[in-house]
Amino acid sequence: MATQNKSTIPKPTRRLEKYDASVVESGWYEWWESQGFFAPRTASVAGSSKSSSDDNKTAVSKFTMLTPPPNVTGYLHIGHALTASIQDSIIRWRRMRGESVSWVPGMDHAGISTQTVVEKKLMRETKLTRHDLGRAAFIEQIWDWKELHGDRITGQLRRLGASMDWDQSFFTLDDTRSQAVKSAFIQLFKDGLVYRDTRLVNWCCALETVISDIEVDYEDVSGRTMLNVPGRLKKVEFGVLHDFAYKIEGEESQELVVSTTRIETMLGDEAVAIHPDDSRYTHLHGKYVIHPISGRRLPIVCDPELVDMNFGTGVVKVTPAHDPNDYACGRRHNLPIINILEKDGTFNANCGSKSYENMNRFDARDKIIEELKSLGAYRGKNEKHNMRLAKCSRSGDVIEPMVMPQWYIKCDGMAQRALKDAENGELVFHPDSAIKDWNRWLENIQDWCISRQLWWGHRIPAYKPVFESSGRIELAKAFGPDLGDGPWFVSDSKEEAASQIQQLMEQKGLKHLKFDVVQDEDVLDTWFSSGLLPLSALGWTGPSSGQLSARYPTNLIETGTDIMFFWVARMVMLCSHLSGQVPFKDIMFHAMVRDAQGRKMSKSVGNVIDPTHVIEGISLKDLKATLEGGNLAQKEVKRSQAAMEKDFPNGIKASGADALRFTLVSATQHTRQINLDLSNVTSAQHFANKLWNLSNFSHTRFDDAKFSTTVGADTAIAQGLAAKRSGDISLVERYVMSRLADTVSKVNQGMLDLEPSVATDMVRKFVIQDLCDVYVEFCKPTLFSTQADALKKESMLMVLQTCLDASLRMLHPFMPFVTEELWQRMLPASTSQSESIMNSAFPADAEFASWRDETADKDMEIALSVIQASRSLRQSHQVPMSRPLPFTLWTSDRSLLDPEGALQQSHSHLIHFTRAEGSLQWIDGSEAILGSAHEQAMSPSTAAVHVISPQLKLFTPLSALQSSPEDSSSVLSSTPSKADVAKQQQEVKRLTKKLGTVRGDLEKLQARLVRPEYLERVPENVRVFDAKRQQELLAQEEHILLALKTMHN
Repeated sequence: MATQNKSTIPKPTRRLEKYDASVVESGWYEWWESQGFFAPRTASVAGSSKSSSDDNKTAVSKFTMLTPPPNVTGYLHIGHALTASIQDSIIRWRRMRGESVSWVPGMDHAGISTQTVVEKKLMRETKLTRHDLGRAAFIEQIWDWKELHGDRITGQLRRLGASMDWDQSFFTLDDTRSQAVKSAFIQLFKDGLVYRDTRLVNWCCALETVISDIEVDYEDVSGRTMLNVPGRLKKVEFGVLHDFAYKIEGEESQELVVSTTRIETMLGDEAVAIHPDDSRYTHLHGKYVIHPISGRRLPIVCDPELVDMNFGTGVVKVTPAHDPNDYACGRRHNLPIINILEKDGTFNANCGSKSYENMNRFDARDKIIEELKSLGAYRGKNEKHNMRLAKCSRSGDVIEPMVMPQWYIKCDGMAQRALKDAENGELVFHPDSAIKDWNRWLENIQDWCISRQLWWGHRIPAYKPVFESSGRIELAKAFGPDLGDGPWFVSDSKEEAASQIQQLMEQKGLKHLKFDVVQDEDVLDTWFSSGLLPLSALGWTGPSSGQLSARYPTNLIETGTDIMFFWVARMVMLCSHLSGQVPFKDIMFHAMVRDAQGRKMSKSVGNVIDPTHVIEGISLKDLKATLEGGNLAQKEVKRSQAAMEKDFPNGIKASGADALRFTLVSATQHTRQINLDLSNVTSAQHFANKLWNLSNFSHTRFDDAKFSTTVGADTAIAQGLAAKRSGDISLVERYVMSRLADTVSKVNQGMLDLEPSVATDMVRKFVIQDLCDVYVEFCKPTLFSTQADALKKESMLMVLQTCLDASLRMLHPFMPFVTEELWQRMLPASTSQSESIMNSAFPADAEFASWRDETADKDMEIALSVIQASRSLRQSHQVPMSRPLPFTLWTSDRSLLDPEGALQQSHSHLIHFTRAEGSLQWIDGSEAILGSAHEQAMSPSTAAVHVISPQLKLFTPLSALQSSPEDSSSVLSSTPSKADVAKQQQEVKRLTKKLGTVRGDLEKLQARLVRPEYLERVPENVRVFDAKRQQELLAQEEHILLALKTMHN
């Protein structure tokens, strides 16, 4: 889609008091796109909005990434939203770092899925099949359907805020991609990697096409089980082992009993196999059996590979055309390999009995059993047999092995290169554990069957001559057994193929034969065209297209683990072979999204979530209506709607794109699956609301103090603070800037390491805990005071501006809409209308590194722990914050009491937040004399204590914890009530239990610390953590013991 003219879309301008995602997220995407912000920029200077094609003159760092093209078949689900959210966070971060970013979007034609959807629609609406329409008319119907539904997917991506370079968008069946696919197939054929062969394939009768090995799913069946099979009203029986007998030719009294779970395939038996060393059957070597239904004479073959003489009767039926193991046996013994089934799963004339011709394979089961019984050949069944059922991952149909000619790609050589590229670091996996699966699959790779019996897709550029019957005979004599179903000619056009055929006919002395040229009816596997995308999406149309794009190889591919082999491995193999370079360096995998109960999302289960429903909300009634008119059977629709009523009784609440994106990215820790609980999206929405309130608070304070903001895309975030760094700056300012520096560093490192969840966790923690809960609260007394020093206020507001600006920029890759809305409010009135947070500089480590202050971090941690201790004392003794308490701090660490120490620097704040009565008192524990008044005052019999650490304790007199006389409603009587006694007993019980837990943890830790190998084997950072943990546990133990002593007194 072309970028709109910059003048047509105005920048959104509004002033909202309350956060409303539906309003905040409107208008921005259209404005970004109209400004050309999604196109690659020409300058590496952050803040520049210039963009153009790749032929720019300024040297910039390029970053190119493809999005996994969603299928054109319908709409995006929450898994697609996860992919888009992760990728957009990376893209926006890279863009804000000044890189020339191109995120290439596209859509996949999805051969099997799309053809199936349109076929079902055609049957539902017109009662016609595709064969009734014909190939050309049916394909036209699919193109019409694609045009009608394709925009829905791009609309969803836009609503999510995906900043894709839409001018570069592709469709895998467009002209450029089609030429690339044709050229690649021809080149691979010339290189000897594409070949045609007749062999056993995985056939899906429901779709009437072959599928590759990795498109086959397996289901374990334990004993007799009834399962649904597509296209059948009744369930089909599996897990039952049937026995029947073959009579020995000429010896009616002798028989061989065989067992099978697929008794219908006995119509295609070509032999019976025994083990050559099985003494029970030595006398039958070289003899024959008689087929009980067809009467055909079948050889008894000796095959030690197929037969386990200790299993069952030690006799195996051999159906070479419909079983992988039997096929191998048939090749070893030169048995006839005859297909007895049509493509739809009905029996053909080769089945040996007119009674079964045109009958479905599963319908034939019962009839064959009845006939065998009537012939006296049925020997019973075992209903407790365990079996593994092969099923089509696309349709759910039971796979039918069939022998037929197909096109294949030799994969072993390309796989070896892909293995080496991973080993030598040309390919880097995130997480690195993925390389194990990569190696396992590539080391055991099979040749890839790439032809599909479909109409929708890239038609295979292979042609063959068609002769009259007499001409075919002459051709067979000239070519011999290698003829197969050919000869085939891979060419760019029918005319070129005809020329090649004519030349060959002349070489073979057959130029007198007349022939027609026909193209192969089959199309290529969709994954073949997808495997070329790193090349074709950037304009490559084949080896003859000239130099590769300047953006090849791309930088990163990010996708789900489920298509590691379907797509990622095949891109690496195909593109590396055709270009000589790996298509990307970094490969990032995310986990699969499941529902809150951990179930796989499925339309039939009713738990598939459309991201726009989470963003905009939807009622239960409308949610249920989304299942109507689709491809689900009415029975499945009812079941799915019932599940929806249970999972979403009130529908789905509108949460906005920002909240959904933030939730999804935050859930991407390296796990196998993500259980999406929509309550987490609500929590993210609350976070966005907190950000909104922080912005409102900041602007109110800016306005009150007449503070002019200095924010701009080209302006340093911490502008004006450099002079403050060495001047008079408070502990809380030093602290929040130190935390900001640490956050900036960890956010950038998380993004560099392709761990965006680290970035979201860090920035959320900074905003909520460090900025809102600490800095803003510590600043309020000064900012609200009319007596406070103006310079001090200005300093605090400058730090607040810096932290808010940096927070918005760090959050922008994850929450683009609300951050743009709030950042625009920070811009001075004179700012250019084209200014956007999208093109502002992302906070850089270098700008904030000098603000790292371990002393400030430690001092503030101490101050906060004192405040927390005071609240803990209040809570345990039920004293409200409205009532001041006389607090005393005891410390054996004299540095805390120094003028520049933690307690002295935060003295006024400690008084304020602890609600200390009068002033907060200190006791220098390093000089305290045993038996002094201080010691007596701290006695458990007279004071309540909270042990912050062994070196720091907070006390308050027990007498002060009693309610004041003025509060008559809560005056404690001299004699405790029964309720008070019971409550105290319960608290003693709780503390005693907690003491046991603390002591248990302490014993385990101390046992680990004293091991001889501890210092040698344990990393330093872990030893530091253990030491800190030991101090915390000791402090907890002392605190609990003092609390228990107080209660006993």
